[in-house]
Amino acid sequence: MGTLKEFLVPVGHMMKKEFIEMRRSKLVIMLIIAPIIQAIVFGYVATTDITHVPTMICDEDSSSQSRALSDKFLNSEYFDIVDLTRNPQTIQGELGSNRAKVCIRIPNDFEKRIKRGETAVVQIIGDGTDSNSATQTMSRAQLIIMAFSNNIFADKITSMRSVVGTLPSVSMEERVWYNPELASANVMVPGVIGLILTIVTLVIMSLSIVREKESGNIEQMVVTPITPLQIIAGKVIPYIAIGLADIVLVVVVCGLIFKTPFVGSFLLLMVLSFLMIMVNLGMGILISTVSATQQQAMFSSIFIMMPNILLSGFMFPIKNMPVVLQWLTYLIPMRYYMVIIRGIFLKGLGFMELLPQSAALFVYGVIVFTAAIRAFRKTAG
Repeated sequence: MGTLKEFLVPVGHMMKKEFIEMRRSKLVIMLIIAPIIQAIVFGYVATTDITHVPTMICDEDSSSQSRALSDKFLNSEYFDIVDLTRNPQTIQGELGSNRAKVCIRIPNDFEKRIKRGETAVVQIIGDGTDSNSATQTMSRAQLIIMAFSNNIFADKITSMRSVVGTLPSVSMEERVWYNPELASANVMVPGVIGLILTIVTLVIMSLSIVREKESGNIEQMVVTPITPLQIIAGKVIPYIAIGLADIVLVVVVCGLIFKTPFVGSFLLLMVLSFLMIMVNLGMGILISTVSATQQQAMFSSIFIMMPNILLSGFMFPIKNMPVVLQWLTYLIPMRYYMVIIRGIFLKGLGFMELLPQSAALFVYGVIVFTAAIRAFRKTAG
């Protein structure tokens, strides 16, 4: 008992010192306010929902059928008609100037072909400078044209049924699980938790220790009876507490502002988030041992943080990456955390379903944190 008390008392003093420094530098305010702002910004800005796309319609036919098709786009929330013309020569200028992102070109024999029972081709021209937006926009346009085609030939199909009887058909019933509205905020905002934990625990942790080195406080601590392990414990515990508090804040923001469903266990989320925090803290300590200045620590942290963001599946699906990069993502700890956070938020997964990811983070954390403690002891010595 006495040994435990002897260990904890210096740790408590280190924690008190760290919180005082946070308060003096206004760091606590940033670590509390910044996650809320980031969650809101990513929820509204980092979205893949495509609506109100600037659209031009080139109606070379100007018939009742072509106008009926144009009305389908006029009445859609996905398309904002910025130009309605009969001259195809203006298409390049509209798309080139970014006034329109997609053009629906209706040929001059559109209605004639429909009346003759022939295939009438409608051209969709998209701006490929934003490939993701162009792909989704053209898919939306195809759905509208297909629905228009089905309506046109509905009468003919009905008349055929009166002659040949019931016609065989295949119907499609769509159902989306876990995110029925396909709202990108439901996917992006929970993922912000991983980004926030990386900033709070990796970047700030590394800067905190390097700041002590620059001011000479580390040398003063080393000559005192306090051990390197106690120094690390006193340094990391405040950031663990702030990281967990930030998770609570983001969960509240998700529920109040974006109505993001949370169907899993909050306790499980906090426990598994602790594993991610330990990984990031270990990396932060390792960075601090090789960095002589705060600028070096900042650049090193960004160098590690960027692969975590780009290769974790936070913004881009891993399945869409080249095979080499897909294998490389297994070295990225946030890859596993993204599965955990979204699985708990949207799917309500339990510990057993998330055991592979949890085990990977645990092993990663043990290796990194052990290496960090050894490196810090060597540096302090």
